[in-house]
Amino acid sequence: MTSLRSPSSLLLVLPTLALACSKPDADTDGASSTSTSSSSTSSSSTSSSPTTGLPDPTEESPTVTEGTPGCEDFVYLLNVNPIAADEAVEFVSVAALGPKTALALTADGRLFRPDEGGVFHPLALPADPALKRVELIDVSSWMVVGDGGVAHRSVDGGDTWVPVDLGTEAALRDVVFFNFIVDGEVSLHGIAVGDGVIVRSADGGATWQPVVLDPAATGSFRAVTGSPLVAVGDGGLAVHSVDSGLTWAPVDTGTTDDLVRIAEVYDEAAIVTATGNVLHQAAKEVSFYPADPATPVLGLGRINSILVALYDDGTLGGWPESSMLAEPTPVGAGARVVSRGNTSGALIAGEGGLLAFVTVTPKETCQSPEI
Repeated sequence: MTSLRSPSSLLLVLPTLALACSKPDADTDGASSTSTSSSSTSSSSTSSSPTTGLPDPTEESPTVTEGTPGCEDFVYLLNVNPIAADEAVEFVSVAALGPKTALALTADGRLFRPDEGGVFHPLALPADPALKRVELIDVSSWMVVGDGGVAHRSVDGGDTWVPVDLGTEAALRDVVFFNFIVDGEVSLHGIAVGDGVIVRSADGGATWQPVVLDPAATGSFRAVTGSPLVAVGDGGLAVHSVDSGLTWAPVDTGTTDDLVRIAEVYDEAAIVTATGNVLHQAAKEVSFYPADPATPVLGLGRINSILVALYDDGTLGGWPESSMLAEPTPVGAGARVVSRGNTSGALIAGEGGLLAFVTVTPKETCQSPEI
């Protein structure tokens, strides 16, 4: 077994956010990296492909309008499903396709995976404290990245891992995978970000190349999301790309706060600051605006068609708070991280081995308007 240690405005107009009014899909629909595809000339938001688990660039998102009967006060119920771990560890990063297809990374650099019964156990691999982030590539492939440019990839569900050369020794803080259309063909791309670097893959993470960044688009990056393709970091740094990460342009966030997390659903994005505040970008808008939460936010994710915020008091609620999408629901006092999420749900993890998979169901009947 291989060891896991190796020698404010966006510049594109975003389409209308769609709030799906149907029930969540099965656990096998949608991947943790819920990034959407873009063509070589335009960017478009899509739902997940049932074959790859990643967004289907040919499918349009559903639409709900304020005038839709029964949708004016539409509210979801968050269903928290606790999951057991056989050790009371501290989880610092999680990725999941569903409650039984998931990986969780601990603070001491170990990877945990659920068994057939859903209980998380450590993989029989050496711990590596350099590891900082785990991410799902597709239904059977995973990647972990961390300090010193360390990166490992598995294509068999996490049974075996091989080191991957990302062409950098910088500290890597996040990685995301998304579909992109090139000459009419869909291909799986990846972006990893870290201290002063963005690296790019056009073959599902098998090979990587550093991206040459303009000085105005360079800094210490902490997080990245795939649709829109935006990377954020220290000092209010944000950059975006419309060509699968080949080139990047600065985004004005209107803040000098450190930006530590970013999440999206369709083309609505939100950024978490190091102080627990949030910068939000709503449908039809091209700029981020501050939306200070009632309680500091630790992370954001997607569950089906809505954004959710994980608060530092251990609750999870719909975002933005003014949307009344889902009432804050207790997950656990030690909850610290949330996966990117997908149509199935999102995995929450934290201290003391805390794990829970959260789904949503409509609180009342709501049907999309006929198109």
